[in-house]
Amino acid sequence: MEITKQFDLSVLPEKAQNELYNFYLFLKQQYFVDKLKNNTEDTTLLSEQVLAKDWNKAEEDKAWENFQ
Repeated sequence: MEITKQFDLSVLPEKAQNELYNFYLFLKQQYFVDKLKNNTEDTTLLSEQVLAKDWNKAEEDKAWENFQ
């Protein structure tokens, strides 16, 4: 959807353009934060496979044996 082509924002006063831009940044940040929250579980599961290569080494077990 190319909604930006439907509106000529240049007809608005500069103050209104700045307010729209600030609102755009707010929405963009909120969307990004919400997307991160939704993808946290996926990211955790994906990183677990990569990190397991180091976690499952004998030297790791030895390094952490005092904490078990």
